[in-house]
Amino acid sequence: MSIRQRVTVAVALVCAALAGGARTSGAQESSPAKHVIVPAADVKYAPIEVPGFPTGLKIAVIYGDPNAASGPYVLRLQFPAGYKFPAHWHPNAENLTVLSGEFLLGMGDKEDAAKILSYKPGTFMYVPGKTPHFGGVKAATVVQLHGEAPFKIELVKSTTPH
Repeated sequence: MSIRQRVTVAVALVCAALAGGARTSGAQESSPAKHVIVPAADVKYAPIEVPGFPTGLKIAVIYGDPNAASGPYVLRLQFPAGYKFPAHWHPNAENLTVLSGEFLLGMGDKEDAAKILSYKPGTFMYVPGKTPHFGGVKAATVVQLHGEAPFKIELVKSTTPH
């Protein structure tokens, strides 16, 4: 099984596990015409294992289905203190907002501490699709991602995607 398939399966399993609880709060409504509210108390995180990434990362699907062929999604990632993630990219654009903690992000296909910048809560970042990036966190941190499905994680190989 390729890394892409394993990541897709991992995200699908977490989404399926979280969808049951999310439906009761209205978070997984398929019709965008319906007003949706997800109280903070209803946000449930579950571990997610991404091949090539260290363990400890958690995900909460807030709205939509990140594994769908298309459509909007909103998810949150919870990073434990000291977490670092390798250079990777996503096929579609990523909209990221730092909700808590301090998010560290560097752009490029090779991890280079000199390229990492620090982002505080409230910071919004737009990362175009197929743009390699890497980083981590100092203290426990939560970020919210939204974009168009499918959400996939591709590890950087020896060359940058075109």
